Amino acid sequence: MVQQLVRKKLFFNLRKIKGKINALEDGDLSNKQVSYIAKSLEVSEDDVISMNRRMLGGDHSLNAQVRRHDGEEAEWQDMLADNRENQESEYANQQEKNIRNKMMVQALDQLKPREKDIIIKRRLLEAPKTLEELSQEYKVSRERVRQIETRAFEKLQEAMKIKAQELKLITSE
Repeated sequence: MVQQLVRKKLFFNLRKIKGKINALEDGDLSNKQVSYIAKSLEVSEDDVISMNRRMLGGDHSLNAQVRRHDGEEAEWQDMLADNRENQESEYANQQEKNIRNKMMVQALDQLKPREKDIIIKRRLLEAPKTLEELSQEYKVSRERVRQIETRAFEKLQEAMKIKAQELKLITSE
């Protein structure tokens, strides 16, 4: 985040400062100019050099033809890497997540209110409650809360397994 702010600050101010010191010609800046700009903008000299070179590069079309390392012709856009999942996979994953969430809600509704509350507070909250906190809330021992949680979790697993078999998400054994 800090690095992005430095780059934005450099980008917007570099041309203005270069104009003040008459360094608008194309090419690298002198060491003296780099030092002055770095001090003026309170950034490193490496950042000034890097941004200046990027600004000198100019714009290029993503449809421009280039020769790949294997000798074949391609467009710049063909060589851009996109590590994200494709839309089809993202959509399928989102659908599966929605189905699982619905199954979880339905399975939770089959639990007794105290079981449901303990499972939610122990397993589904971002900051889960401790056995001690729940034992004080329900006025039972920590061990009893643990037993209720364990039994409720087993019920939840069984209900989800049955629902998954009904929806043919898993095969019956």
